[in-house]
Amino acid sequence: MVMAISDQLRSTIEVFQYACIHPSDNITWDKVAIQRIEHQLQNDAKLTRLHALIFQNAIARKQLEWFSAAYQMKLKLSTYSLIADVGAKKHEINQLAQVLAGHDISVLLLKGLAFNSYLYSDNSPRGSSDIDILIQPQDKNSFCAVFKKLASLVDKNTNNAFDGLFEETWRANNTNPVYFDLHWYLSYPSLFRCDGLEIVKRSIQHPNYHSENIRLLSNEDHIVYLAMHLLKDCDYFHYGLIDCHELICQKSPDLAHCFLIAEAWGVKTGLYYLLYQCKTYLHTPIADSLLLANKPNSVTDYLGLFAINKIFTKPSILKSVFQRFKQLCSVLLFCDSKARVLRHNLIYLKRSLIR
Repeated sequence: MVMAISDQLRSTIEVFQYACIHPSDNITWDKVAIQRIEHQLQNDAKLTRLHALIFQNAIARKQLEWFSAAYQMKLKLSTYSLIADVGAKKHEINQLAQVLAGHDISVLLLKGLAFNSYLYSDNSPRGSSDIDILIQPQDKNSFCAVFKKLASLVDKNTNNAFDGLFEETWRANNTNPVYFDLHWYLSYPSLFRCDGLEIVKRSIQHPNYHSENIRLLSNEDHIVYLAMHLLKDCDYFHYGLIDCHELICQKSPDLAHCFLIAEAWGVKTGLYYLLYQCKTYLHTPIADSLLLANKPNSVTDYLGLFAINKIFTKPSILKSVFQRFKQLCSVLLFCDSKARVLRHNLIYLKRSLIR
């Protein structure tokens, strides 16, 4: 069952399709389509992170001249800006690799910076806001002692119930405004059962940094993590779909094993909807039989698609009441253990009352 989406979302998906390095064989673009894509790019600032991919693909498909002259220049300048921004972030990661030399601490890059120089080339990176990194909980004190040579903890001056539960923000000690999101769990430990030691054991060295300390989640783990992240942000029309699509197309992960990992972590339902969205809107090569074998029951499926298309697509302010409502719907529908969902919300209420 595919629910209708708004014209705005349809336009965003068309941009996503164009940004994919590996587009579906049955998708073609004419000059009218390029005009629609340009219009959507002009009207949605969040899509700036995809400008380098759009620019690269327009050149490769011999369609750059189909964009207006002014927007061709904008895409070019934006690409240069993204290259410089990603370069500054890569410099900080190289600095981190240097100070970690000789320390038995694994740092796993997550999402945007993880995929640059892995899925996306240096000349056409995927933009990102912060550098997301994961360490083991038991390594936090020793890691922070080293990390203080490069960065300083940012005091958010907020009093939210789950602040500091599994992540915190650090700022690089230089003139460039580069921020790190330091995670010691992939997501809420009250919701998910992620085995950190197994995650590190399955991880691979990032090819760009030439350091055993700077690593990547395995391709299978990263796909499941993307599902967890979409669940947390309540946005199933996010460019994380492009990352998932490219991981599948370029690295051929074992998607059946992804479901086994997701089941162990407690996010099998969430993974189903990530892969469903990729196959439905980006035409990602995912076997129908695999999705059918892992599809939730009909009631959960209807409610899940209704939430994805009709509730989560409505705008909300970060940490607002409506955003909290969306997150509650998300965990109720897409986390596998209702007992863990109940415990998670009881913890939230308790921490809210204490603060």
